[in-house]
Amino acid sequence: MAKKELANVQIVEAIEELISDKLLDKETIVQTLKDALILAVKKKYGSSDNVEIEMDPAIGRIAVRAKKKVKREVEDPLLEIDADEAKAIDPEIRINQWMWVDLDLASFGRNAIQIAKQILIQRIREAEREHVYSDFQHKVNEITSGPIQRIERGAVIVNLGKTEGVIPRNEQIPGERYNTGRIIRSLVLDVQKNPKGPQILLSRKSPEFLRKLFEFEVPEIYEGRVEIVAVSREAGERSKIAVYSVDDKIDPVGACVGLKGTRVQSVVKELNNEKIDIIGWDADPERFISRALAPATVLMAFLAADENHMIVVVDDDELSLAIGKGGQNARLAAKLTGWRITLFGREQYQSLLMDVKELPEVTEEQAAALHSFDIDTVQKLARMSVAALQEIPGIGEDAPLILADALVTMEDIGLEYGFVTDREQLLIERGIDPEEERARRKAEREAYEARKRAEEESASE
Repeated sequence: MAKKELANVQIVEAIEELISDKLLDKETIVQTLKDALILAVKKKYGSSDNVEIEMDPAIGRIAVRAKKKVKREVEDPLLEIDADEAKAIDPEIRINQWMWVDLDLASFGRNAIQIAKQILIQRIREAEREHVYSDFQHKVNEITSGPIQRIERGAVIVNLGKTEGVIPRNEQIPGERYNTGRIIRSLVLDVQKNPKGPQILLSRKSPEFLRKLFEFEVPEIYEGRVEIVAVSREAGERSKIAVYSVDDKIDPVGACVGLKGTRVQSVVKELNNEKIDIIGWDADPERFISRALAPATVLMAFLAADENHMIVVVDDDELSLAIGKGGQNARLAAKLTGWRITLFGREQYQSLLMDVKELPEVTEEQAAALHSFDIDTVQKLARMSVAALQEIPGIGEDAPLILADALVTMEDIGLEYGFVTDREQLLIERGIDPEEERARRKAEREAYEARKRAEEESASE
């Protein structure tokens, strides 16, 4: 086999090997080879403006050609060719005519070829990194798996095949042990570009990881017949998920639990024995919150007039169960439902019932009017709407401020005697500044008090 034919075969084999090993497309490799050869020409001759590369990887043909002018005396070897040499290629060629001349790659010199090779390797690496970045960009919020390769400064490095992923400390399950070689599943949280290649940020702590594990284990969720409406999680300790079935024939909780608990146990095992409460979602907030506070049994739940606030009463001996260790159960229920929850024991709640006439801003006449409509306690008053209060004779335009007074009083009672989930966090999640909300409430009350004083002064005159 001739040397040129051998070179052709080697070119084809090299390109196919790059495609196979690096998972790069043929067009990218061919263009990169062309760019590398152009660079080699420029390195040798100082310019490549009159040079073109022809390459056909299917047959292994590669040609580097320069457009040269036929001259009797050559001054610039890149732009000109000796007349005798030109006639040896094309006997019909004439002086001062242009012709394409094949360049001998071997004549470029070892340094030029080496530089071209380095550029080729660099381009291939860049293309490979871009391929990895693009591939994992499509996997954000999806589960991936691989063996733990090493632990670096507390971060877990996972082998993902073509690249590595990292689980930083703040995305690990607290208390979980990570050993080299263990196959581990995690959520692709983010993909970031950096000079050394894409960095794949992984998480085992994210609530979305829990959601995706159930999607993997429960076919009904994957098929869309059961939906996970909400997830609240304190990784490594306890989680709650709310599920809903779009198919009346499917029990969403039963589907997630599985036969003899096999499905939920698979998730629990993956999450280092994290406790998981599976709750049936309900459009009625009172029923939904009652379910979310499981394993405690709710005796009574009712809306307070301020937005997204629920008063919940349980048996006294179940109050600690409803609250949970360190307030965890109530906190998770609040996150799951999106409602602020104030919890009382039954006897405790009964003892805290407060007559509306004890509100400093409610007159005796107004208290009597409220009593006549069976609104005899501040707790009942706090459930009313402004519109409903305005319909009561004697209340009228005072309704907004009377209701605000009742809500402030209820809040004080809750903070002193009950268990109250984090109001500020819920306000932030709804896009409300807690400081602005407090200032608004304070301004309403001060305006109400100022108006009442003005009325009293006017009456005394």
